[in-house]
Amino acid sequence: MGDSSAVLATTSAGTKTFLHFINGEFVSSESRRSFEKRRPYDGAVVGSVCEAGRDEVASAVAAARDALNGPWKTISVEDRSDMLRAIADGITRRFDDFVEAEMADTGQPRSMMQHAFVPRGAANFKSFADLVKSVATESFQTPTPDGAGALNYAIRKPKGVIGVISPWNAPFLLMTWKVAPALACGNTVVVKPSEETPGTATLLGEVMNEVGVPKGVYNVVHGFGPDSAGQFLTEHQGVDAITFTGET
Repeated sequence: MGDSSAVLATTSAGTKTFLHFINGEFVSSESRRSFEKRRPYDGAVVGSVCEAGRDEVASAVAAARDALNGPWKTISVEDRSDMLRAIADGITRRFDDFVEAEMADTGQPRSMMQHAFVPRGAANFKSFADLVKSVATESFQTPTPDGAGALNYAIRKPKGVIGVISPWNAPFLLMTWKVAPALACGNTVVVKPSEETPGTATLLGEVMNEVGVPKGVYNVVHGFGPDSAGQFLTEHQGVDAITFTGET
C-alpha cells in the first residue's frame, strides 16, 4: 500500500487521486489499480480513484475487527456519544470542504449542499449521539412456581463489523445515516461509497483522525460491485452485517 497521508493528492495536471482510508491511514492499492473520476456535468476527467482488491478489503475488515475488540469496545456509551458529537463538530468546522467535495461528485447546486445534504450529514451524528443515551434498559420481574421469582433483562451488544455500501445521489447524507447509528451502537464500519461519488466518504476519514476516533473504527475502500470492492466486502467472512442502498 502507499504511504501518502493526503486524502486527495493533487498532481501537476490539477487532477486528484482518491485514496482508501484503512486503520487511520490514507493508502493506495497494492495492485495500483485505479479508475477515472469524471465531472458529472461534462464528463471531463478530473482525477483517479484507487480501486480496492481483496487485499485492501481484507485489511480494512481486519482493522475494523481489531478496533471492535480493542479501544472501541472499552468506550462507554457516554464517551461514544461525545465522540459522535465531536465528529459532527469536525464536519461543521470543515463545512466548506464537504460542500465542495459533494458538489464536485454530484454536480448538484451549492445551495442544496449548504442547506440540506452537508448539514444533515453532521446532524446524523448528533441525532444518534443523543438517541443512544436515551435507550431505556429493559428489565422486569416475573413470578415463578417456586415463589423465588425471576428477573428478566436485555443486554445490548454491538453487531460487529458493518459493511456500508452507499449510493451516489445523496452520498454524504445517506452514508452518514448508516455510519452514525452503527458507531453509536458500538460497531465499526468499512464503507464502500459509490464509485461515482468517493469524495465526502474519504474526506470524513480526515475528520475521524482530527477528533481522535480510534484507528480502525471507520474505514473506506473504493471500487465497483462485481469483481471489485463491493463483492469482496459482501463476501468477506469477517463482516457481520451489510447496510446497502443502491441497485442490484
